[in-house]
Amino acid sequence: MKRICQLAQLILDFYREEPQELRQLQPLRICQVFRRWGVLYIRCPNRETVTAIVDAGVAIAEPVARLRLAKKITILNNNSSVIAFPVDFSKIKA
Repeated sequence: MKRICQLAQLILDFYREEPQELRQLQPLRICQVFRRWGVLYIRCPNRETVTAIVDAGVAIAEPVARLRLAKKITILNNNSSVIAFPVDFSKIKA
């Protein structure tokens, strides 16, 4: 069994009491998540996972912003960038 990375587990733990968001973020379990220079990278193994992660972008951005993990999120497939979007700290719900 593959061990989930700590950053992905941190994002999933943020929604541990919200089952709908947690179901939406399940594809994150098979992705490699890492940070470098203020960017959170999510490396997905296939296009279906990329699509699911892009659809869950807002759910991923909220814990990243609240925990100040990164300023930008980049989603990768086959080591090439699929999409990148900024994390907007001003839209954090109090």
